[in-house]
This record gives sequence, C-alpha cells and structure tokens, in this order.
Amino acid sequence: LNTSLGWWEKFMGPGCALDTDKFYVICANTLGGCFGSTGPSSINSLTGKEYGTTFPLLSVSDMVKANFLLLDHLGIDKVHASVGSSLGGMQSLLAAALYPHRVKSVVSISSGAYAHPSAIALRYIQRRILMSDPNWNNGHYYGKKFPVMGMQHASTKPWGKASQWWK
Repeated sequence: LNTSLGWWEKFMGPGCALDTDKFYVICANTLGGCFGSTGPSSINSLTGKEYGTTFPLLSVSDMVKANFLLLDHLGIDKVHASVGSSLGGMQSLLAAALYPHRVKSVVSISSGAYAHPSAIALRYIQRRILMSDPNWNNGHYYGKKFPVMGMQHASTKPWGKASQWWK
C-alpha cells in the first residue's frame, strides 16, 4: 500500500480547484487498467492464464464510452467538468467531443488532442526497449521474473525531450 501523497491532493478537496464542498467527484478506474477492472493481468477464463498480450486492444474512445455508461447507470445526465491528466486528459477531450451535450467544461492536464510524430516514435522506442528484456517472454511474464530492466531502461528516456531535437 502506497501511503505517500499524490499530486491530486493539491487540487481536490474542500476549497481546492476541484472543490468537494461544491461538486461530487466521480473517479472511475480506467477500462483495462490493473486496479479494479479486467486487464492484462486478469485471468482469461478460456485459458486459465493471465491475458498478457492477448488482452483485447482498447482505445480512448472505448474508455470514454465506458465512463458514460457508468454515468448512465448512476442516473447522471450531465457533468460540470470532465477532468483528467495524461491519458485521462485525452479522455476528457474526447468526452466533450463525443458527448458535447453532457459535458459542460473540460480540464485536460498534461495532455493533447493528438500526438506529435516524434512522441509516437519515442513511445515505439520505449516499447521496443521493454520487449528486448530477456524476461519479457512475449508479454507473458506473470508468475515469472518481470522485465524490470526493460521497464527501467524504457522509462529513463536518455534522449531528452522531443522539443530539444528542433533546436
């Protein structure tokens, strides 16, 4: 259990930007995420093993549609704001595009509507670095050694920011 404070605590709570004295905050787990929904580490009932890389591909659109199914289930027709960072920010932007009549405003933090080609290239390099780890095992490493070295190298980003390339 991680008991250290995250960055959201500075933004959410009584009197904060996301003022819980004024608004209800709904935070759904990301569809396909590891904590709370079925994801790659979940057991596939057909094989009895973790899905790993056989888990179905999910799009941001799939995640947004799942969130609106949750809102429908809760009987919520419209939200004051769709707020998210990174992947959540992409979801917030798409939520407003897909459901403009249901989203009053958007707060997208550290995210964009599209990725620059250099960013796509860097993510590809990171995936290739991870997949070169001897423990990668084609993404089926559950119950075995994790590809820790590949994860560490992929997250190091020794090449710097893409914006530096244009100088």
